[in-house]
Amino acid sequence: MRFDTVIIGGGLSALVCGIELARNGKRVAVVAKGHSSLHFSSGSFGLYNAEHPLKAIAELAPTHPYSKIGVERVEALAAKATEILNVAGVSTNGTIEANHYIMTPTGALRPCWLSLEGTVTAASDKSLDFKSAAILYPEGFLDFYTQFVSDELQGLGVNTSLHSFALPELSIRRNNPTEMRSVAVARALDKEENILALANIISHKTGDAEVVIMPSVLGFVKSDVQSRLEKISGKRILTVPTLPPSVEGIKVERALRTTFERMGGVIFNGQTVVSYAKEENVVATVTTDKYVTLTAEEFVLSAGSFIGGGLESDRNSIVEPVFGVDVAAPQGEFTTRDIFEPQPFMSAGVVTDNSFKALCGGTPIDNLYACGAILSGFNGVKEGCGAGVAMVTALEVAENILNK
Repeated sequence: MRFDTVIIGGGLSALVCGIELARNGKRVAVVAKGHSSLHFSSGSFGLYNAEHPLKAIAELAPTHPYSKIGVERVEALAAKATEILNVAGVSTNGTIEANHYIMTPTGALRPCWLSLEGTVTAASDKSLDFKSAAILYPEGFLDFYTQFVSDELQGLGVNTSLHSFALPELSIRRNNPTEMRSVAVARALDKEENILALANIISHKTGDAEVVIMPSVLGFVKSDVQSRLEKISGKRILTVPTLPPSVEGIKVERALRTTFERMGGVIFNGQTVVSYAKEENVVATVTTDKYVTLTAEEFVLSAGSFIGGGLESDRNSIVEPVFGVDVAAPQGEFTTRDIFEPQPFMSAGVVTDNSFKALCGGTPIDNLYACGAILSGFNGVKEGCGAGVAMVTALEVAENILNK
């Protein structure tokens, strides 16, 4: 099968790159191994862990993906990333000029570039815009630490009260603890009878609290459950992300996939690229483990880091397993003894030129680009820039392909 571009990977960077190419008339295929790391995310997006991200980005090392793009381009591409999320129906809050703060599953506030509408956020990590909150959660729910959330809120001067609720469908699920997880609860709250019952519970259980805080399980398919609950109950409702799997992250992935396919993109689900054919310095085809061979003018390597299978390692080396392109690995030990310190292996990744063409033996491959977590030169956890690097480099690669 022939396409203009084949993207290897199915996560945030792959889908954003695919959407940008597809909406500009390219015929694009995405080869997705399985669920992406979005299933483990809170649904928020970090650009860089600094009060003013752009100022910090200007000081980064030349090998950092942002430095290869430049501050002005990062700013422009970040704005385009926000627009693509909105086109996909993912409504966000936040600006690139200054980070705001989002509440984590344990109640702590951490800096964030973009957050999903309806979540608990703050302009600083010292205060919130409400002084009282009723924390409401399903009985027996395993993925939401109510006491941690309450303690953190009280530390910020918020009076809190804890309230559990039961619904007949969820009570049945409680007989099997593995059923009381975020996705199962969210699926139950897609149902009209459960939405109406929960709205009634909110109205009668939460008293005069300024806000009602719930785990992010308000609907799995339906996107309007939270707003409907607010309208029916007359209460302001905010959500806090749960432990993985993340309902909000799954919703973001589904929205991006749907948008990509609506624009003509093709997704090869449950497949892994295992081999390729090359002519001179150009990749001609790739073949998957299901014996599907894809031909394209351009290829994009966006398979993630170690979790996504874009990188593999043993005790002595780190490699990119499909094309064997150059990988920058730490000199010496891959890890440190202190687990709370940044781990050296987390900055490993594929080496590219400034246009994000992957290098092989130090030479760029003419039609093979790399973007997202597979890139070298940054630590997405330490720097809080995983989502930002994913989307910004994806759009830079897309534009390089479109302008070729």
